[in-house]
Amino acid sequence: MKQHFVPKVYLKRFAVKNKNEYIVEVYDKKEEKFFKVKTENILSVTNLYTLDPSNNKSNNPLIVEKIYSDFIEPLYEKSIKILLDDSRTYISNLERAEILISILHLYHRNPNNFKKLINAHIEIINTMYLNSINENKLEFSYLDETYKTENFNIDEIKEKIELKINKIFKENHLDLTAKFGEIHEFTAMEVFKCETQGNFFTNDNPIHFQDFLNTEANNPFLISAEFTIPLTKKYFLKLSHDNTKKVNYIYRYKISDFHVNLINDQTCKTASRFVICNKNDFIVFLEDKKIIDDISIHRKMDLLKQVIEHCEKSNLKDEYYKLIKYYYIKYLEQNNHLDKIDEYNLMMRMKELNKQKKASLI
Repeated sequence: MKQHFVPKVYLKRFAVKNKNEYIVEVYDKKEEKFFKVKTENILSVTNLYTLDPSNNKSNNPLIVEKIYSDFIEPLYEKSIKILLDDSRTYISNLERAEILISILHLYHRNPNNFKKLINAHIEIINTMYLNSINENKLEFSYLDETYKTENFNIDEIKEKIELKINKIFKENHLDLTAKFGEIHEFTAMEVFKCETQGNFFTNDNPIHFQDFLNTEANNPFLISAEFTIPLTKKYFLKLSHDNTKKVNYIYRYKISDFHVNLINDQTCKTASRFVICNKNDFIVFLEDKKIIDDISIHRKMDLLKQVIEHCEKSNLKDEYYKLIKYYYIKYLEQNNHLDKIDEYNLMMRMKELNKQKKASLI
């Protein structure tokens, strides 16, 4: 049975409807080419959620698929209508809970995130093996396993870990989603809308998380994690813990074409293989990407100048403003030049301010 890890109910809002079918245009990063495909024929795996007969969860091997089709996907359809309604700001406790479940379930539903987990375990085990060899140890332990350094075979170990994590994925990812929802129950919701020509892309792993406070943790269960997801070609959602924002409220903002393509750049980078976007939009994105990837000091200072002007116009003279103005004046005083040490110090100080701000909000 074909089972979608990115559901059709999500994909259809990036598609063109043709009678009763939805067609998406897709960029294949591996093959570097575009193709068109029905939503039913992409981002699915045969028996992805079908439980093994020996499972301890249910007598019905299709119970997970049934929960998705009968409960979570209809809930997503209901929630997305609220998020896309520009007139809606205040929401009830029930509506907030339903929105969070219907969005956050997309993270643990996606096997690509479990593949990352497998790769992380393998990297740790391989490092421990190499350290044991250097220290002349005969064995080492990791989690609940002991590994012998003699006849060590990383491929066999990887196969065992894949079997174990795939079993967890099939049997427990709904439980993980429930726990996930509890931890992030009080995240603030921000919806960004592009009213001009820019269009958001999506990909084969559409919900993305970042942690600016714990950059090395790579743990979506921490409350410092924030989540983003394109909702349609025109709407984008951000979920984050922010004690300055109301939880039963949808904050709504307008966003420019260039900012859309800044987000699209992240979408392209985080795609495992497939980016869902119109070919013409992708061509426009590539033009903006030249600016995005321009790392010259003059480009950076030009952007900082715009930020300074916005802060002064809005009377937002905080620590960020003081920092970037200091380095911008220094750049001007040195005949439009800033050495690499100053660039590095500016970058590190901005990262530190970001961490401090994030920590104050959770």
